[in-house]
Amino acid sequence: MSKLLIFSAPSGSGKTTLVRELMSRFPRLEFSVSATSRAPRGQEQNGRDYHFVTPDEFRRLVAEDAFVEWEEVYEGTCYGTLRSEIEAIHRRENTCVFDIDVAGGVRLKEIFGDRARSFFVQAPSAEELRRRLTGRGTDSPESIEKRLAKAASETARAEEFDHIVINDEVSRAADEISRIVAPFISRRVMLYFGSFNPVHRGHIAIAEHAIDRGLADMVVLVVSPQNPYKESDELAPEVERFEMAERAAAASRHPWLIQASAVELTLPRPSYTIDTLRFLQEQLPDTEFSILVGGDNAASMSGWREADKILGRYPIFVYPREGDDPSKFPAGATVLDDAPPLDVSSTEVRKLLESGREHYRAGDFGAAANDFARARELSPQSVEAAGYLEMIDEIFSFRNTDLMNP
Repeated sequence: MSKLLIFSAPSGSGKTTLVRELMSRFPRLEFSVSATSRAPRGQEQNGRDYHFVTPDEFRRLVAEDAFVEWEEVYEGTCYGTLRSEIEAIHRRENTCVFDIDVAGGVRLKEIFGDRARSFFVQAPSAEELRRRLTGRGTDSPESIEKRLAKAASETARAEEFDHIVINDEVSRAADEISRIVAPFISRRVMLYFGSFNPVHRGHIAIAEHAIDRGLADMVVLVVSPQNPYKESDELAPEVERFEMAERAAAASRHPWLIQASAVELTLPRPSYTIDTLRFLQEQLPDTEFSILVGGDNAASMSGWREADKILGRYPIFVYPREGDDPSKFPAGATVLDDAPPLDVSSTEVRKLLESGREHYRAGDFGAAANDFARARELSPQSVEAAGYLEMIDEIFSFRNTDLMNP
């Protein structure tokens, strides 16, 4: 079933600029052009910004039930959402985007329910809103005062929307919305299960490759609290592993199409893939899930709980390492032979960290720094390696300035 995105804001909050930025990021978003009884302003064009109709034509469309919703926003000025616009966008299998007044946004959310996500966009302050309205040069002083008064009453309805976004800077606000929009509108989601202990650049390179190849609309790093087939002694705290995965995803080339998920941290333990898949499929019944897995894990998938149900329903994508035996991969799996070679592993990073800690405890700070620097090179998101390097740098700095302890 087609999804819808609703954006509402007081006039001058910059929502139209924000929506256009989002549409440049997500090609399958399509703007629903509203109809209005007012005349064009500035550089507005008929059919692009609005369908400009006369008041008589607007009343005729109302009588013909041509609108999903309509509103007299200002005295004598009406806006409405045309049914024909929504139907045409859905026929093209795109996601319909509404840039609409606050009352209309609330009403559309009531009409479409869970099929829609609604966003209330607001300026950082009333002073900034006044500055923006004045700066665009399309309204008289009287009109600006009227819009500011209306903005106060509209802001009181912000809690009726799914999300409130402060549009202090377009790029930052667009990033915030993008991370919400991506999982909502993605039809094909690739799940990358792992402990990510720690996450490293190889994990992100594979996820980026999947997006670049068009294998999925989105890749989700599902952080497992504990693999039921592995010992947990060496696992870092699960929340820290999730936070590192979040940071690594945000630093990727596709920061809103590659995201980390803590879903398994909320489910019963131990974590079995089939249980997570059932939960996600129940929450997102229209989403097509696939699984991204390394060659070592692919070779053992037949031993996973209810493996037949996983392999029979979900496409499997395997990134092989040198020495893997493809004959042991699940039948029908897609082997990513063109994926970037992985010259790093979580095990290698952990060994470097432990070796560095041993040198640090023994006061051999040069060797410790080398190990921690190599660990951070392999895993840029390693908070532990960065922390030790900072401490070693302080020690070296102190030694170089302390004449009594050279």
